[in-house]
Amino acid sequence: MKIKDRLITLKVMRGFKLHADSIKKNGIRRFNEMKSSVETYNCRLLTYPDGQHVTVYDNPIAVSRKNENFNKAYHNENRERDAEIHCRDVSLARTKNMIYNIARSNKWEWFITLTFDRTKTDSSNYDMVVKKLSCYLNNLQKRKCPGLKYLIVPELHADKEHYHFHGLLADCPELEFVFSGHWDKTSNRAIFNIPSWSWGFTTATAVGDSMKASGYITKYITKESEVFLKNKKRYYTNRNTKRTAAEKLNIDRTDFFEMYADDITYMKEVTVKEISQHVTYMEMPYGKGEMKNAGN
Repeated sequence: MKIKDRLITLKVMRGFKLHADSIKKNGIRRFNEMKSSVETYNCRLLTYPDGQHVTVYDNPIAVSRKNENFNKAYHNENRERDAEIHCRDVSLARTKNMIYNIARSNKWEWFITLTFDRTKTDSSNYDMVVKKLSCYLNNLQKRKCPGLKYLIVPELHADKEHYHFHGLLADCPELEFVFSGHWDKTSNRAIFNIPSWSWGFTTATAVGDSMKASGYITKYITKESEVFLKNKKRYYTNRNTKRTAAEKLNIDRTDFFEMYADDITYMKEVTVKEISQHVTYMEMPYGKGEMKNAGN
């Protein structure tokens, strides 16, 4: 049973108290259905195919329109150093959250690495390597794999000059993978190559756990990425990939933890001093036999 359903069950059974205006007859009211002029929430719920990601805030968050002041500050070259660092951190967090959301919302089959032969391509030219990547992916989807899903992120090489890409692929049975004769030392999985990538070298390994792969690919976006990818696109995906919309809820923190303490498999707490906020991140995978009802 999913979190939202269990909260309602608990309310019926033992008087579970949620904040005012947050309950509907069939469940917890979504905030886009609320009519109050000032809207707040203290919990974000993301229901993925393999489990649920919950974020709980000690202090309620006000729902507001897009922050135009942030956009102006981010593109303002004359801003102060502290403001620049803050804008960069916020932008980094948004990018990582979006990549993680896309990664968790899909079931992946392959983890790949695409590099460039420097005798053929100037891999220090980011715009050039992105153009070649986009051309390859577009052709692959049009000519071989119409159902292809991909999520690709760039990484700056250890020499701090050249670029290569890491990515996740799914629904590409027409794509040829050739066994390289080598095995991954960590996972002991077979390493394959992708002959159709003509710009350089490739590796591909089968994904055993999409949730772990989601965390792994997100780690490639670092503070360093915000520097060398400033005003550049930071990830590449297509319309075949799914995204998960967050449900914004009001819950009672004490009762929530009382009920779900045994179900939480991962928890991280973060204090953001600048805004006097304490945030708790949690993972709650589905139990056996519940995956079938995950989308209901």
